[in-house]
Amino acid sequence: MKSKAIILLTGIVFMLTGSNCQKTALTAPGLSVYKTKGDYFNYVSITMEDGRIIFMPDYYNSARNSIDSRLEITETDTIYTGRFKLINGYIISEETTRNSVFVDFTFAEYLRYDIEHPGDDGGITRDVLLDNILDDNPFLELFYDSNRPRKYGLSDTSLVNQMIRDGELEKYFERLK
Repeated sequence: MKSKAIILLTGIVFMLTGSNCQKTALTAPGLSVYKTKGDYFNYVSITMEDGRIIFMPDYYNSARNSIDSRLEITETDTIYTGRFKLINGYIISEETTRNSVFVDFTFAEYLRYDIEHPGDDGGITRDVLLDNILDDNPFLELFYDSNRPRKYGLSDTSLVNQMIRDGELEKYFERLK
């Protein structure tokens, strides 16, 4: 009887925690609309502060042997679904910040490196990423939705495209650059 109660309680905690994580992801601030100096769309971004990496993505979990759900693997490519192209050279992204820089690794290359170098000491190191920064100041323009919950999502591309057509990005997003 105790074991059934423990299993039931564990299941309830897992369901509540999982739904909170999903709610947080949907309501977290951080949606950006930007233009860059170069075509970095297919390149991984990291976040820097004072010359140090403060965030680097982890698209492969060696303990679970699983790939991040934001990566779509096809026969010919690896596609990151956390950013989309908009009109006039703009990109909409859920992870890009004012401190983001792009490194010379496509999503496929980054993932392959992580898979081939598993474990705590494996994966791409900070030194390798620092040596492969494509541009430490990549943005021509950067707009940010800092609202909680977000007012817009990645699925709002047609709405954001209309804002761009109307020249009204600053009306709906905070201009960071």
